[in-house]
Amino acid sequence: MCKKVTMADVKDAYIAALEKKLAELSGIEVDQIKKNQLANAADEARAIGEMAEYVANIQVQQAAVAQSGVVSPQIAALYSHITNELGESRGAHSLPPLKYDYDALEPHISAMIMKIHHTKHHQGYINNLKACTEKLIEAEEATDVAAMNALLPAIKFNGGGHLNHTIFWTNMAPNAGGDPSGAIADAINEEFGSFQAFKDKFSAASVGVKGSGWGWLGYCPKNNKLAVATCQNQDPLQVTHGMIPLLGLDVWEHAYYLQYKNLRADYVKAFFNVINWSNVNERLETARKSAGH
Repeated sequence: MCKKVTMADVKDAYIAALEKKLAELSGIEVDQIKKNQLANAADEARAIGEMAEYVANIQVQQAAVAQSGVVSPQIAALYSHITNELGESRGAHSLPPLKYDYDALEPHISAMIMKIHHTKHHQGYINNLKACTEKLIEAEEATDVAAMNALLPAIKFNGGGHLNHTIFWTNMAPNAGGDPSGAIADAINEEFGSFQAFKDKFSAASVGVKGSGWGWLGYCPKNNKLAVATCQNQDPLQVTHGMIPLLGLDVWEHAYYLQYKNLRADYVKAFFNVINWSNVNERLETARKSAGH
């Protein structure tokens, strides 16, 4: 008799295929990863793939039929933020090397998470950003404003992903964490009352992000103050809230699920053990000088 194929069989086959694909992409053995963890690990890769398809489907019109209008200023602003952070010219984007080994943040963030996150997810954003830039240049040459503006969601998502992750890697270091010192400690105490009060507010905001996004400590150049904020998906802090990023925490599930499962609060707590306060101090000093304070 023929065996009846059940939904459980279909699900197991799908998971087996997903395990094989993830192993191919990451070069890491994943036998020890639970099946429900794998499904969550694939979320960002799926989003990156969908955005790549979105960019590919944008059609640039010939100059004679291109639509006129006003190009969103967010496009130039985002590339400017990337240049300021990485020193990259538009389109010349590459994966920044980490200043520590993938296992250097253990036990707080595992080597497996760091390797997949850095070499696969971050690289995916860079690949898509370069494709976006090529399509943007094509639209500019044709003076197709409609096509330029149609690229904005993809530029924000992929450019933001590149920018946010670059900041995130530098915000962490081995043998770090603890209480801050120097100017950032003074600014935190002035704005929030104490480091513990800031920690509670930042943690609550980061844990409370709906779906995927980031928790941030930002600098407000207009009033020379600090503030806690959140952004959805890969929306950059400067474009979204007009603040200069000092400290960012990735709370997409891919950043913690393989280690902390669905316990985002535990991941946020662990993050405080790897914060590179020296880097945050440097960012605050640069931001203040740029703002004239």
